Amino acid sequence: MKVFTEKEAEGFLKKYGFDIVKTKFVQSEKELIKINFDFPVVMKVSSKKIIHKTKVNGIIKGIKNKKQVLNAFRKLMKIKNAEGVLIQRQVKGKEFLLGLKKTPEFDYVIGFGKGGSKVEKEKKVDFRICGVKGVKDLTKNRRIKKLLLKLCNLSTLGIESLDINPLILEKDKPVIVDAQIVFE
Repeated sequence: MKVFTEKEAEGFLKKYGFDIVKTKFVQSEKELIKINFDFPVVMKVSSKKIIHKTKVNGIIKGIKNKKQVLNAFRKLMKIKNAEGVLIQRQVKGKEFLLGLKKTPEFDYVIGFGKGGSKVEKEKKVDFRICGVKGVKDLTKNRRIKKLLLKLCNLSTLGIESLDINPLILEKDKPVIVDAQIVFE
């Protein structure tokens, strides 16, 4: 089993034609100082050992200036197992979860529903067997349907599970903000 960090997962998805929010990865204050920011930004802890960043307070939103960037970086790097920090433009819009999972019963299933940090509490996610029939009734949004079908096509690559949460619909353009992939 191989687990991709968020940075690796987003690089993988970008290679297969998914739109990813522009992300910078930094490991030191020296690297941080060289970056020009388009405020507001979101900063997230990055580590192979940290699966749920919200559980370790590893996401800081609404950062509006360089002083806040530096403070957020220092705070995130103090988290146990932190390997670096991801910095992204803060994207606004409706949040969704998309997922792909290999199951013993149905081979690959696709998941789609309300996304964001409260997804595990609210559990508003529907699952279907991968394919055109499974995807057609999950959403009316054509762009998201295309993404769901693209996810189904990735099932031939040895993926055990793939989670995109959130995918944000910004001005009718779906943008991936966070992703995790586990390979068999």
